[in-house]
Amino acid sequence: MRISMIGAGGWGIAMIAHLAHNNKDITLYCRNQETALALQKNRESKKYLPGIFIPEHVHITSNLKEATIDKECIIISTPSSALEDTIKDLSIYLKKDAIVVCASKGLSYPDGGCLSDVIAKQLKGVTDNIVVLSGPNHAEEVGKGLPAATVVASKKERAAHAVQDLYMSSNFRVYCSTDIIGVEYGGALKNIIAIASGVQDGLGLGDNSRAALITRGLNEITRFGVAFGAKPETFYGLSGIGDLIATCTSTHSRNYNAGIKLANGMTKNQILAETSMVVEGFRTTEIVYSIAQKIGIDMPITSEIYRLMHGIHSPRQAVDCLMTRSKKNETDKRLHEIFE
Repeated sequence: MRISMIGAGGWGIAMIAHLAHNNKDITLYCRNQETALALQKNRESKKYLPGIFIPEHVHITSNLKEATIDKECIIISTPSSALEDTIKDLSIYLKKDAIVVCASKGLSYPDGGCLSDVIAKQLKGVTDNIVVLSGPNHAEEVGKGLPAATVVASKKERAAHAVQDLYMSSNFRVYCSTDIIGVEYGGALKNIIAIASGVQDGLGLGDNSRAALITRGLNEITRFGVAFGAKPETFYGLSGIGDLIATCTSTHSRNYNAGIKLANGMTKNQILAETSMVVEGFRTTEIVYSIAQKIGIDMPITSEIYRLMHGIHSPRQAVDCLMTRSKKNETDKRLHEIFE
């Protein structure tokens, strides 16, 4: 299969390093020409993923037409904010019925829709073979070939199985799903909880607090996803609890690290100013908070992260607000009825 990776950040490079082991016709697209030239020369991104080398047979280009035309599988790993424009630009070159994999995590702005829907809208009449990939997959570890697992989801079963075969290896296990909404929402909303986890660790609140936060965070993510048609059981899989655990407990996570910085008194703007990488959780919090307020979904952790981001609450005030909320049953009645 002729493959092209659109996006040369850490995740794109990690996937290229993995896929290149079993694929000889593979291309990496960089939006910036200088970045492409540097990667061609050094075969390494010291900025995004130092120590992980791009195999020599991977073709690297900054020409989108060259990267897209005649490719049977296009994998998108751009920030969610750049995805729509990227798809629009490459749609004129895309091979009809090609498989398009969304490996980006996030939601469309401002409606909070799935990125797969954004792709489908731009590629209507060209292809409907759209697949999403999501799971507990830190780029640093996937790039090194450490054992990992992920989920691919699609409305087209054949396309999902093709991507499963493409990624599957002795150190990367891939599962299939038909719940594209659940897989995407799990991958996007866990970044909000990861920021919260960084805050609680930055405050030194301990293991009990982190465990409670992750557990209640999962409940919050599930409640939101189910409201938009996701299957609740999806959130108890790799793209839900799996990704949530990895992102809430690892220093590899940009969102977790952003939370630590918030706890130490930095503002959102200060955090963004000092990093060249995208903190998807900030953008996702803005989107999800607005939607939850509008349609009445109870999202206490998301609400406190929003208030913290906007300077309405301090980290300590956010914790106090979460801990002193009114008494509740642990099981969400609506989710319980769905499981029943």
